[in-house]
Amino acid sequence: MSRFIVRFDDICPGMDWSRFAPFEAFFAAHPRIKPLLGVVPDNRDPKLDVQPRVADFWARVRSWRDQGWTIAQHGYTHVYSRPGGGLLGIGSKSEFTGLPLAEQQRMLAAGQAILQAEGVWQPYFMAPSHSFDLDTLRALRALGFKGVTDGFGVYPYEVEGLTLVPQLLATPRHLGFGLYTICLHTNEMNPQRTDAMLRFMADHEHAFIGFEEALARRAPAGLGAPLRAVTQAALHAARRRRH
Repeated sequence: MSRFIVRFDDICPGMDWSRFAPFEAFFAAHPRIKPLLGVVPDNRDPKLDVQPRVADFWARVRSWRDQGWTIAQHGYTHVYSRPGGGLLGIGSKSEFTGLPLAEQQRMLAAGQAILQAEGVWQPYFMAPSHSFDLDTLRALRALGFKGVTDGFGVYPYEVEGLTLVPQLLATPRHLGFGLYTICLHTNEMNPQRTDAMLRFMADHEHAFIGFEEALARRAPAGLGAPLRAVTQAALHAARRRRH
């Protein structure tokens, strides 16, 4: 049976809160589902500021933490400084890929310090544009991170001492087995897509698990690597068709 994680990217003070509100209300009514939130520590990406920044942002994040929602560090400033899709080869730009290890660790530590000061840091990472390299993972491990929400396949696996929990699609499509992280950018979602996602979660509430639980799951013997290879080839082929 398939299991699901619902993930929200680009959580920051200037996000479109009206588009996120239906999900907040849903999780209040369905507390069994614990979403994964990618919080930008110090957003400097103007594309994410779609409305005036709320003054109580960190209080909101602490409230989510207290409800058992998982907080992932979503980069540092969310500013793309370099081209390249990194280890996964999905995105075309990156905040981290290609930078020296020491510089990546400095940036990641700066973002970590902000989340720690606000009392919301957890040892999980979400790379902007799904782009990171081996040095990113090495820096994360040195800073005490344990899990990354990204990767191929449908079961978690380890790279450089961190557990990668795969993220393939922005829709609830699945194979009937494995673990699927549904990636949502609420700033870009219309009411029809929001309603469809809310209906899916309501209809499949008991199939959703939290990120911490997902970290402990592994593929049946002999299936992990082939499934990663197949999904990697499929995603890269889809990307070539789009471009």
